[in-house]
Amino acid sequence: PTLLRGDVLVVEKLPGAYQRTKRGDIVLFNPPESLTKIITNNGSKLSSTSLFVKRIVGLPGDQNIRLDDEGNVEINGESAVGPDRTLCADEPLRLIDRQLREGNGKELKELGPSDVYVLGDCKAVSVDSRVWGALPKENVVGKPIARIWPLNRFKVNLD
Repeated sequence: PTLLRGDVLVVEKLPGAYQRTKRGDIVLFNPPESLTKIITNNGSKLSSTSLFVKRIVGLPGDQNIRLDDEGNVEINGESAVGPDRTLCADEPLRLIDRQLREGNGKELKELGPSDVYVLGDCKAVSVDSRVWGALPKENVVGKPIARIWPLNRFKVNLD
């Protein structure tokens, strides 16, 4: 995955950051209501400052978003873009099978004019748009522009 637990990021939070995003960009966002419900229904809590990090793979107006049996996403008849989203270190394989079966994002005819579809880089464990559906663009608060810690993984332009 591009980001690991414990990475420290520099995030662009300037007005209009969302307008400068494109397919494949990593974004930070406030959880939509559907994600908040999943988290609280599973006994976890969120603070008012909790932010999530995912990669934009679907843009407003994209059509025919479909999830196959392996949890892969097709948008407009093509595989969703992004790096190889494989199992993350020390995470159990297929952790989210049940959520994927019940997911709100399993099949969408079209993304609305203010919606994006986001995926985590760790397909087997990421609770993302496949589970909770489209992300309203007003939830996007910024775009990471650099990883500054740990120093041995320092990188500018994380896309």
